[in-house]
Amino acid sequence: MVRTRQQPSPADAIATELYGLPPQDFTATRNERARQARQAGDRDLAEAIGGLAKPNLAAWLVNQMAREYPQEIEALTELGASLRGATASLDAEQLRELSGQQHRVLYQLLQQARSLGRAAGHPVSDAVARGVEETLHAALADPDAAEQVRAGRLTGPLSSTGFPPGRDSAAATPRAGGAPSGAAATSRAGAESRPAQRVAAADRDLADAEAQVRDVVAERDRTQAALREAEAVADAVAGRVEALRRQLDEAGAEQAEDDRMVRAARSAAGRAERRLRQAEQRLRDTTERRRRVRTARRAGSASARRGR
Repeated sequence: MVRTRQQPSPADAIATELYGLPPQDFTATRNERARQARQAGDRDLAEAIGGLAKPNLAAWLVNQMAREYPQEIEALTELGASLRGATASLDAEQLRELSGQQHRVLYQLLQQARSLGRAAGHPVSDAVARGVEETLHAALADPDAAEQVRAGRLTGPLSSTGFPPGRDSAAATPRAGGAPSGAAATSRAGAESRPAQRVAAADRDLADAEAQVRDVVAERDRTQAALREAEAVADAVAGRVEALRRQLDEAGAEQAEDDRMVRAARSAAGRAERRLRQAEQRLRDTTERRRRVRTARRAGSASARRGR
């Protein structure tokens, strides 16, 4: 039967993006995606994005392994299915063989996780490595855990009591005289070791919590450093704004003086224009009087010549 691939929802697509990011980029990108959803009017999507928790380092490493080494993760989950089947059928020989594969696969995946951490600038501590190993064991023992690992969206390590780390599920074989079978011995040993496993799980949870606190403190320090840098930039911008305001005030005063000078020049030009018109009128009047005087004089001279 062929499965049809469904188109991921916007929330799924954004979650896939966020859980593939470096740890230091998760919070800022999540907040930005939520802001974009709110601006687009999708409040439900914004709330869904805002509710996505930042993964701790162990979960982040497993998420990256699901992306970088999907075939290895798939092989791990298939091995888990085979182990569960062999356990159910009490096939001791197959359990011994699969247990050996389990150790080899887990060792390889842990080395790959350490390499991913180093490449991303996040060296893997023993506590983080335990969280990764516990999550991989959970994927071996539980199909639901395996599906979560394949999805690559873990926020913290998974845990399971199935297939305890370092224990060969088929180490014992049936004995004569009614001795318990290997599966029964393993079951009793598992029951006896559960308190110790719970203590170890609590220790791992505590170590993970401490690691998460360290991550949060580091993120806070980075945020405070970014805040200080932003404040310094804001102060510098405020200084430039104040300088520009002073320049604007000076330019305004210069413009006011220029306007005053222009008005004075216009007034002087108006007065000069009036004087020019007056002078031109006087010139015309004087020219007309001179013309009349000369005309009268020529007429008088002509009369005198006729009287002689």
